[in-house]
Amino acid sequence: MSEHVRQLVIDPSASFLVQAPAGSGKTELLTQRILNLLACVDTPEEILALTFTRKAAAEMRNRVLAALKLGQPEAAEKHRFLTWQLAQKALARDAAQGWNLQQNPNRLRIVTLDSLSSALARQLPLLSGLGRMPETQDYIQPLYRQAAERALQQGQRQYPKAVATLLLHQDHNTAAVIRMMAGMLENREQWLAPVIAHARDIQGLRQHLESNLAAYISHHLLQCDLRLPVEVKASLPPLLRFAAEHGGDSQLAELSAWPEADVAHMQAWQAICRAVLTSSGDIRKTVNKNNGFPADAKVEKQAIIGLLGMLSDDQSLLELLQGIGEMPDSPLFDESQWQVLEALFYLLPTAAFSLHQIFQQSGKSDFTEIAIRAIDALSDAEERPTDLLLRLDYRIRHILVDEFQDTSELQIRLLQCLTSGWQPDDADRTLFMVGDPMQSIYRFRKAEVGLFLKTKANLSGLPHVQAQTLERNFRSDPAVIDWVNQAFRNMFPRHEDMLEGAIPYSQAKAMRTDGGSVHLHLQARRDDEAEASAVIAMVQQALQQGHSTGILARSRKHLHHIMDALQQANIPFRAIKILPLHEQPEIRALVALTRALLHPQDRVAWAGVLRSPCCGLSTQDLFSLPGDSETSPWQQLKQSQQMQLTTGHAQQARIAHVVQALDPCIGLAGKIAVRTLVKTAWQRLGMPGTLLPEQQTNVGNVLDLLDQLDGQPVHGEIDFALLDEHLAKRFTEPDSSPQANMVELLTMHGAKGLEWDTVILPGLGKDPGNSASPLLAFTEASAQTQSLFLMSPKSQTRSNDTLYNFIRRIEKARDTHETRRLLYVACTRARKTLHLCGHLNKAEEAARSSLLHLLLSQDETAFGATLHNIEATAASATNIRPLTRMAELPACLEATTAPASTASEIEYIWSGPTATAVGHAVHACLQQIGEQGIEQWQSSDSDAAINHMHRSLMREGLSGTLLEQAMQRCTRAINNTLSSSHGQWILSGQHQHARCEWPLSKRQHQQIRHFILDRSFIDEHGTRWIIDYKVSDHEGGNLESFIASEADRYSPQIRAYGALLGDLEPGRDIKQAIYFPLMDYLYVYPALG
Repeated sequence: MSEHVRQLVIDPSASFLVQAPAGSGKTELLTQRILNLLACVDTPEEILALTFTRKAAAEMRNRVLAALKLGQPEAAEKHRFLTWQLAQKALARDAAQGWNLQQNPNRLRIVTLDSLSSALARQLPLLSGLGRMPETQDYIQPLYRQAAERALQQGQRQYPKAVATLLLHQDHNTAAVIRMMAGMLENREQWLAPVIAHARDIQGLRQHLESNLAAYISHHLLQCDLRLPVEVKASLPPLLRFAAEHGGDSQLAELSAWPEADVAHMQAWQAICRAVLTSSGDIRKTVNKNNGFPADAKVEKQAIIGLLGMLSDDQSLLELLQGIGEMPDSPLFDESQWQVLEALFYLLPTAAFSLHQIFQQSGKSDFTEIAIRAIDALSDAEERPTDLLLRLDYRIRHILVDEFQDTSELQIRLLQCLTSGWQPDDADRTLFMVGDPMQSIYRFRKAEVGLFLKTKANLSGLPHVQAQTLERNFRSDPAVIDWVNQAFRNMFPRHEDMLEGAIPYSQAKAMRTDGGSVHLHLQARRDDEAEASAVIAMVQQALQQGHSTGILARSRKHLHHIMDALQQANIPFRAIKILPLHEQPEIRALVALTRALLHPQDRVAWAGVLRSPCCGLSTQDLFSLPGDSETSPWQQLKQSQQMQLTTGHAQQARIAHVVQALDPCIGLAGKIAVRTLVKTAWQRLGMPGTLLPEQQTNVGNVLDLLDQLDGQPVHGEIDFALLDEHLAKRFTEPDSSPQANMVELLTMHGAKGLEWDTVILPGLGKDPGNSASPLLAFTEASAQTQSLFLMSPKSQTRSNDTLYNFIRRIEKARDTHETRRLLYVACTRARKTLHLCGHLNKAEEAARSSLLHLLLSQDETAFGATLHNIEATAASATNIRPLTRMAELPACLEATTAPASTASEIEYIWSGPTATAVGHAVHACLQQIGEQGIEQWQSSDSDAAINHMHRSLMREGLSGTLLEQAMQRCTRAINNTLSSSHGQWILSGQHQHARCEWPLSKRQHQQIRHFILDRSFIDEHGTRWIIDYKVSDHEGGNLESFIASEADRYSPQIRAYGALLGDLEPGRDIKQAIYFPLMDYLYVYPALG
């Protein structure tokens, strides 16, 4: 069946939605479809392929290009042979049309959805409302809070009653109100349109929200009604009336027939649910007089127990009945709830507008903003196509979307805009979407699996598609696939439901002939050390067999003890986004140093510096230092050099080293860039010499972050709360050595799209813990004809929280479905062997919210997996890491021989208030031109570079006249360079071994010195050139004298560069020069001895 489907869906004249389960060859199918389309289009640009990640886009592009170079395979290799045949047709079309795709691969329009949105907004910035294009960032929460705070301040003037209502609801906790509004801004695509549409009709908005609630409740009732056996609906009402007459629920006395699936009959439905469910939510197994069935009612008892038994085997039906019992009896807000929502709706439009302003001012944006503006650029307020859309509609004739199960509502709207002009009878326009709803696990990124089901039913407003499903699995051995089929057929819901996000299981058929195994390793109680030891044994066995291993966990912290065990076993591994950056010792030391330099009174920061390897004082040593609360820690350190301490000579020497190293830096705080200040101090302390390569990379990343945060709010200062936020979201760099390739550690979410021979899933018995209840419950669900936006504030009294709890339950139900899909994704990463590890609780059961419970609740034997017991280990003493010190103190750099970066900062300070910002911006732009090659530089690249420099200058704190002057200098520098023969030569992409911003290090006098060379290359004569950029400007006097003075001033720096490369390339002719882009002057130093 799959082979027939694969042949069918590459037809370039028809549109399809293909469900492609794990291991079914989805990427190959997309490649074949693109090749087949290339054979019939007039230009490659008529095909637009969309992915969700740059990695996926690059892989798809490489697959297509590799197919064009593919030699003829054996006919027995059916899939490769078909790919080759399609590639030959594409090559014939390529030759006939003169595309030269292999030489011009950029003509293949394979991009991410986010980059497409950015490109659309960039093409028409005024229409899209963005003006200059901001830089999209993943972590933008501080800007949400800033916008919420602005809206609250403005609201106190415009809507004082609304602000008072919100503050009263939160017991005057302003921070809580700001957090609530910031959370709404993060999800503004869900509510912005209806709130703006009803801005002058708040009561109309209330009716809209209440009708959404009613629609959801009715949908839920209908789903339950459809799943109930006909016999139950026919026979249960008279039995329940009997119960009501004999002391049961009085609301059932009027139940003459089964109620309609409508919100108007909600009370009857809830009374039925109370009758058939226990207080714990299970189907009743027996009834008694308390339920209205006295002892002598044996016939009625037997009849109802028989009917209840018909309900007990359907888990989906049970969940629907439980949901009805927890629903509100009315879809209407009470007045206290509505007052809070009404107040919020007055402020939210202001908050959204403030956020847009902040995006423009900061040059930063989230992906939601770009997507909204891209859609605005394609259609006007009346949803009429813009000129941009008409131009695109003329060019784009075939659209392909990968990983369609991960689309959001905004992305569907974008696709609707792109296809809005398509007609049903357009034979040469096609839409092809492929994905697997069973692998939809990114709700936290706003993916909505219900959209897949909606499109499958041709209800999403996109062109009509044929739905097809692949079955064959080319990845895993048969035993693994058979186990996955059994486990998840029972675990997944039986019926699809787009509102609930419920996806039934689709069987897979193994294409491998034999092999594979699945193992369940259980502990009688939780013992992380024993589990880690068992995992090490599994890894060692896999390595002996030459098998790659993926260790996947639901949470990052579930992998930390395994990482320690791998290190102790000397097994190289790659941990990808597992260890938080802020927990690493080198980063703690770097942050402590930053705090100490910028805030010399911070005693905790200085303690961190003195405890770091550059000094290594013990706690006892720290307490022995002299001083009082009136004296700053820095002054105490300087005083300690003249005093006899109880710490001993070695400790005094280390303190003296810290003082000598940092003394030149303390006075520069607030005068130079924070990054330069901290980097200089870090190097003078000798810290780089104590770090491994991965740790040095971590430090470099944090220094870049300091540069990014410098100037918020004041140049030369850092908002440390903001720094802590950013660090908490970042992770250490993984081991990049080839030896680490065989063992990788990831979260289950991060493993999607990857595969290993052996997969190990530790910590399945662990409870993820309860998340805090939000102040506002809201969700968006995809219904057949519309998206239902639901929301309710948390009540100040629990008795009024029925509506709030109902919406929270909807979210919980959708999360539960996604958790099942997450486990499916993790299990289907295995090619040969799957190991499942977990523990039971004291009741010898798996924790109810654990992944292990999902398995064992369906089958106590875990569907035939081979069972192993993990024996508990003896309790071991807690390992306390010893204090780390440098074995030998390095010699400090003299204050007069500061690193090159410090020298450049001094240059900028000497040159004027805007020089630092101009220097950074020009250097970055010249680096970009050099890396791209000036021959490939286009006018559009110059426009983008000017925008980037403008944002860079704003980040440096410039505004008004200073910003305008700095921008003029930047533009003049770049234009001079691009138009001059000097610039054409320096930045040419034809040079050999060309480098831009080349980082080099050298050990000198037991001190590691770091250098960054602006530009270096080997010319056609074999000469190595070192060229340094200087943004100095000549404003009068003799030009030659000015240049000579500047050359003399920077001669020590240039000589150091020449000596460094002379050591690296002995015997090579080396020339050094300074290029002044503001004057387009190239000064070449005479041969230096």
